[in-house]
Amino acid sequence: MKMWKSLWILCLMLPSLAGWTQTATDALRYSMLDLGGSARTLGVSGSLEALGADFGAMTLNPAGLAAFRRSEFTFSPALFFSTTTSQLSGADNAVYERQRTHFGFEQAGFVFASRPYASRWKTVNFGIGVVRRGNYRQRFYYEGRSEGSYTDRFVELADGLTPDQLDGFEAGLAYEVGAIFNPDPNDETTYINDIPAGTLVPKRQQVTTGGGMSEMFFSFAGNYDEKLLIGATVGVPFIFYTETKLYEEEDVNDEIPTFDRFEFEERLTTRGTGVNLRLGLIYRASQAARFGFAFQTPTLFALEDSYKTRMAYAFTLGGPNSFEGESPDGLFEYRLRTPMRASLSAGYLFDKTGFVSAAVEWVDYATATFEFNRTSNPDDLQYEAQLNDQVSEQYTSAVNFRAGAEWAADIFRLRGGVSLATSPYVDDDSFTLGYSLGAGIRERGVFVDLAWRATAFSEGYRPYQTAVAPRSLVQNDVRNQEFILTFGFKF
Repeated sequence: MKMWKSLWILCLMLPSLAGWTQTATDALRYSMLDLGGSARTLGVSGSLEALGADFGAMTLNPAGLAAFRRSEFTFSPALFFSTTTSQLSGADNAVYERQRTHFGFEQAGFVFASRPYASRWKTVNFGIGVVRRGNYRQRFYYEGRSEGSYTDRFVELADGLTPDQLDGFEAGLAYEVGAIFNPDPNDETTYINDIPAGTLVPKRQQVTTGGGMSEMFFSFAGNYDEKLLIGATVGVPFIFYTETKLYEEEDVNDEIPTFDRFEFEERLTTRGTGVNLRLGLIYRASQAARFGFAFQTPTLFALEDSYKTRMAYAFTLGGPNSFEGESPDGLFEYRLRTPMRASLSAGYLFDKTGFVSAAVEWVDYATATFEFNRTSNPDDLQYEAQLNDQVSEQYTSAVNFRAGAEWAADIFRLRGGVSLATSPYVDDDSFTLGYSLGAGIRERGVFVDLAWRATAFSEGYRPYQTAVAPRSLVQNDVRNQEFILTFGFKF
């Protein structure tokens, strides 16, 4: 299981100036890809790369497209369940559980198979479709008491700046509503808040994320003399990500002088489109033994963030006081290059009774790179460099291993698989395990497959980032399950 010890370093590491919503966590989110594809592929944990002849396998290794002998159409509705249990650091803080359910489509597409006449090219095939690459839907909630306040962050952001120099998304809003203020009217560059150092502050937060990544692809492949299968895919991924965070601190028992209540809401939407190229080959050493190789270029994304914040603050000083402020609409366009990927795979067919298969994939998450507009102001370009340094220093290469098997009896199929993904974080030797089961019925012109897959991992979350002030830590234990049903029609 993936440990949380190193994840808190980066999760929601906010930039030092508002107006930049990009974080190192974004680079990881858009670089990590789900298996995607058909129920048959998912049932064996995505290990079909060297065998092909399945829609899901060809999305991993395009050479698998050349193994199709007949044209077909497939589509796969899917049901996703995500359960997150959260606990704010502190022995007396309770554990809270939140769930999120989503119905959608895993994939849909066509394969057009052809057999050239009197040629050593036994098949020349074309495929087109859409496959899910990422699911960002999650919800979690925590509540309890811990040392430090979110307003500590605003004090740090404002330090050394006059009120009219403060940003309109965080520190400027905090000054506007009274969450931070100048203790000396003759010194406009020094700020404090109402929370004494060492105070255990009651706090709670709900975080809801949504959206996902889908990829449209166009594939070509050929089977040369029943020995070498080669293929290529042009992929066009689409990203849609939403994030809503509502953070609150409230002195219900009147334990903190002056302070009554603080509320901070953040809303973010990210949209974008990318492009990549995937190349693959499969070598048939014999009728039973197959070996595969696949390579995917870095994906080049053009992304746009739109964001907005709202803040409210209440305190008692000469009577009750309450203020509320809202930021302007923020918009920022930028580019992101995610890492290349390479995989090796093998499979063995047991005549007509089934197969075993395995694949190993390598990806270096440290090579993800942000690129801002070259005409941007110097502060933007400086933050770009800092952000890319964070990515290269905190992330490393990772290995994803997948293995599975299928047993066949007449028209019936039973499947199982396991996956293991090593951590993308530096100095973290933990890993994430996944398990899958599947079954299917295959007739000559139609087939139906069902698969279930479960993964579990833990992650650390910090609601805000400061340099020196105490920062709350939340441990999230995440359990994901997905059910996929694939309908296929051959023609």
